[in-house]
Amino acid sequence: MPLDDPSRCQRLYFRVPLEQIAYVRFIVESYEGLAQVTSLPGRCEMEWIVPASLAPVAESLAGSLALEAQLVRIEPPGDWPTTSAVV
Repeated sequence: MPLDDPSRCQRLYFRVPLEQIAYVRFIVESYEGLAQVTSLPGRCEMEWIVPASLAPVAESLAGSLALEAQLVRIEPPGDWPTTSAVV
């Protein structure tokens, strides 16, 4: 999926406790094709790149992970790389 086409995908940003990042990544990636997940070493933020057609599913999953793993939706961090690779 083209990562730079906003009509085809959305970038969602979240904050999550550092000790929950691996768990959240595992859960999101288990929904194959739902999102490309990026996190940067030592940081509590995550980026999900989601196909626009799957945005409602991603939002629903984020709601569940908010309760389960303290995931919080945030604005894009000002120092987040503009072209992110999956880490």
